[in-house]
Amino acid sequence: MIGRLHSVSFRAMGTACAVSVTAREADRLLADRALRAGSAEVEACERALSRFDPASDLSRLNRASGQWVAIDERLERALRAALRIRTETAGRFDPTILPALVAAGYDRSFELLEERPARTAARWRAGAGIDLSPGRARIERGAAVDLGGIGKGFAAARTLAAMRAAWPALPGAIVDLGGDIAAGGTPPDRGPWRIAVADPTGRRPSLGTVLIDEGAVATSGRNARRFGPGRSLHHLIDPATGAPASAGPLAVTVVAPDATNAEGHATALAVSTLAQARAHLAGRPDVAALYVEPSGDTHAIGALPLVGAPEQTGAAR
Repeated sequence: MIGRLHSVSFRAMGTACAVSVTAREADRLLADRALRAGSAEVEACERALSRFDPASDLSRLNRASGQWVAIDERLERALRAALRIRTETAGRFDPTILPALVAAGYDRSFELLEERPARTAARWRAGAGIDLSPGRARIERGAAVDLGGIGKGFAAARTLAAMRAAWPALPGAIVDLGGDIAAGGTPPDRGPWRIAVADPTGRRPSLGTVLIDEGAVATSGRNARRFGPGRSLHHLIDPATGAPASAGPLAVTVVAPDATNAEGHATALAVSTLAQARAHLAGRPDVAALYVEPSGDTHAIGALPLVGAPEQTGAAR
């Protein structure tokens, strides 16, 4: 043992959050400094990236579509990452999906959604333009950006970096922003970080445990965050149709070196068939996934560091 895990839990970005560091009791003041820095970074990311806060940089940008807007460097970096992942996923992840989300009924923070009739599809075009220059951004007139999932992944990565900056000798740390997880260094037991993967069907306690030394885990799926008539709709929009995706897994968990990439690729795989998911990851040896079909059958794709998993129907490849 090299101490214990010191943690702070709070609510931000519409979800339960926790930041934790490995520290001996003698280093408690340093641990507290790192935890404060991590919590502050989550809050700063929310102020910049939330579409539900009318004062956020993202909300100001969306209201001024077609015009250049001064933005925080957090939003600039998040938008650059989102555009990169849109290219890498051939558009299955698209940050300009917001008009389609609103049309589907996801027009406020999830806990505030109410039962309502399904809405008609919006007039929406995939791949809307986003222009960036240092400290400024402009989105195509009539377009709007949502950074929900990838924003949490981006914030998790920045939070881990902020804790390390606050305590350069930090032994280890882990950030969990509603299931978007970034971890690095050493946990108290000196082994790898162990992250349980929940079974979206509820049939088993878990689908196994992901082991990572330095990296990130993100899960995306349609089993949670459902809304609309009889909770028949979900928040995963297929950019090809502008409507909640019909094809795709019940849930997919992605392991990648960086939390931003893990979340972006998880979102893309969540609207992909199994064949599409395998093809997408075939050229990305640093990204792996556990794909859970609506039937509950599981498929490991890539070099997935998963132990204790029930028998799978798909071989790792």
